[in-house]
Amino acid sequence: MANELRSSGHTVGETNLHLQFTPAYRREIFREPLVRELTIAYIVQRSQEMKVEIAAIECGPDHLHLFVKQWKNWKIPVLAGQLKTYSSRMMRKGHKFLFSEKLWGKKFWSSGYFHRTVGAVTAETVKRYIREGQKKHWKKHETKEQKTLLNYAA
Repeated sequence: MANELRSSGHTVGETNLHLQFTPAYRREIFREPLVRELTIAYIVQRSQEMKVEIAAIECGPDHLHLFVKQWKNWKIPVLAGQLKTYSSRMMRKGHKFLFSEKLWGKKFWSSGYFHRTVGAVTAETVKRYIREGQKKHWKKHETKEQKTLLNYAA
């Protein structure tokens, strides 16, 4: 897949970003499949509202990786804050029972995040990196269900 340059107004370019979010207290809440699926759905929903593209999203047991494309209209702290705030609010509002033994109060995400702008690499390369990189996190505590998840992701 070639790099995708997009034009808008008087600009032409490509803006890609790798983000990583960690749940509060680095709890392994993403071992629960429904927590993973719902969190991903809320992040994707908010990204669509913000008109940014999530090219890849994967979870380890205690963190979430995002590859975001075309985010040039947002400052990184605002983009990360919007995605984390919305997903946290929606998870705590409607699905707290799924993770209440691991997280409490108004916390869902830790306060920080990792970010790195991604230069001249293809989106497919970063998607593969995110997808393959998660296997090492799941191997530590692999269950039959997680082996199925890894096979599905491959």
